[in-house]
Amino acid sequence: MAEAEVSNDVPSGLPDATRLGAAAQRMLQIEDAAREEAISTVFKLLHNILGDLENPKKRRVKKVNATFQRKVGRHSCAVDFLRASGFLEADDAEAEAEEDRKGGLLYMPVAYILRLTDAHHVLAGVAKEAGVSVPAMPGGSFNPCSSMVQSVDTTRSAKAPDAWKTQAESLRDEVKKRERELREEVEQAPEVALRPAAFWLSAGRRLEEVIREAEQDSEERVSDNHLLKEQVASAKQALSGSHTFESADKKRLAQLQRAKAHQSCVLRIICPDKSVLQVHFRSAEKGEKVLEAIKPLFSDAVQASRWYVYRSPPMERMNPKASLSAAGLAPGAVMYLGFDGEKCGPPFLQAGLVDQLGPCREESGVTAPSSFTGEAMGWGAGHRLGTTGGTSAGGAESSAGAAKAQKIEGEAMKPE
Repeated sequence: MAEAEVSNDVPSGLPDATRLGAAAQRMLQIEDAAREEAISTVFKLLHNILGDLENPKKRRVKKVNATFQRKVGRHSCAVDFLRASGFLEADDAEAEAEEDRKGGLLYMPVAYILRLTDAHHVLAGVAKEAGVSVPAMPGGSFNPCSSMVQSVDTTRSAKAPDAWKTQAESLRDEVKKRERELREEVEQAPEVALRPAAFWLSAGRRLEEVIREAEQDSEERVSDNHLLKEQVASAKQALSGSHTFESADKKRLAQLQRAKAHQSCVLRIICPDKSVLQVHFRSAEKGEKVLEAIKPLFSDAVQASRWYVYRSPPMERMNPKASLSAAGLAPGAVMYLGFDGEKCGPPFLQAGLVDQLGPCREESGVTAPSSFTGEAMGWGAGHRLGTTGGTSAGGAESSAGAAKAQKIEGEAMKPE
């Protein structure tokens, strides 16, 4: 590997300096603690070089290093920022595995002072916006180019105002507090009755309506009113305040304040014959417990097969280890019943639920019992479904009305 060089000239052979700003802005999109970790680590890599410009060891980073991968390497925007700062890909002759040798290093053959200080300046601006502390440019050790560094560095003497620091720290504390509140609200939710129900896909009510009913209206009103007051107060403060501070943490806090911790989850599982199983769970319930609870609701044939539930698109099976909330299924989701290997035929639900289905499509292969009533689905008391003729109160009233209409019409037709 060539000897490390130091140059005060205008950078040559490097990506355009505008790439620094583009990559830095993308780093703002990294979530929460990972964002601070990535920015701080990139600062450290740059400062290691600026503090010891002629030391080639400070300019080498093994891409397979676990710490580097966790803090920087897994974020393409952070790697792009390093490339724009002067890092190039190089082979790692010391790597043990063959696949780790080719392009296994990030190496800076020439340390361009102007580009490194530009990188520090750009990263400092992004760090302020993200609420991350900005370290001073290194200057404690001997640096033959220190005068050059000091002359072009605009961040060394500039210090963040105390009011800004206090506001940034307060925002970060508020974000963590709100995240903790939402998490605890979901985890501490009371048990939810399973309430299994079955219906044909074409006859079911909208999922949104069922979710609204599952939520407790009183709690929603209290929560919404409280949220509205917070938003109004925040808007007044923004209009009357003199600060124009805006950060990623501030945007994140605004999102969290609008977020609602859904304590319950409504799942609808569509079977191959278009019959639907609807069940209720706590949003904090793990997938393995959900699968265990719904298994007895399927027919014996389904239970004996290699069945699973999934959502689509994209096709993703229920994760046994993840909670419904963490999997993005709360407050409600539509899933499907699938099979590994041979698929059994209908009915897919146990007998008690099949009784709830009512009239079915001929191709489904399921026959609804004539004793089925629609009261459970809210279709009207006394209405009997699955029969061609009925003696229900609704049917008798309809027949009486039709007979009366015919009698009046007959009388009207009689000659005087």
